[in-house]
This record gives sequence, structure tokens and C-alpha cells, in this order.
Amino acid sequence: MNFGRLVGLLAAFSILAVGLVHLRAEQTRMTAGMLNAQTRRLHLRRELWVLQTRLARAKSPGRILDRIERSEQTDLIPPGSDELGNTSFALASGR
Repeated sequence: MNFGRLVGLLAAFSILAVGLVHLRAEQTRMTAGMLNAQTRRLHLRRELWVLQTRLARAKSPGRILDRIERSEQTDLIPPGSDELGNTSFALASGR
């Protein structure tokens, strides 16, 4: 084997090694990015659950009536009440 072929093989293997290192580094970056995205997704789902729970509590009929009763500055009549403030919680007919 002559010296030219040896240098050529060494250069080819060097280029191949550098390419493999680059691909491995890119794979590591992508894996870290995927892990960050999954972690962020979990945090966002937890935050969504907290916000949905808070919203459901705020929309509960008892909480709405409490807020209306505490607010004396409004002329709103709570649902299920007449003008005198008498409440009736009878279900409305869908017909």
C-alpha cells in the first residue's frame, strides 16, 4: 500500500468520524429538546387543570349567588329570584 492511499483512507475515516460525532451531538440536542417539550407539556397540563378547577368553582351557582349578594352596587337579580329577592330553584321546563 502506498503512502497516498494511506493518507486518503485516513482522511476518509477522519471525515466519517467527524460526521458521526456531529450526528451524535445533534441527536443529543434533539433528545434534550424533546424532554424539555414533554416537561413543559406536563406543566401546562397541570396549570390548565388548576385553571379549569378554579373556573368551575367560580361558576358554581352557590358562588355566583354569594358574589351577587355581597355586591350591593349592582341592580342585577340572581337567576331563580324574583324582584323581591325570593328564590326558587325549580328547574325550568325545556318545552
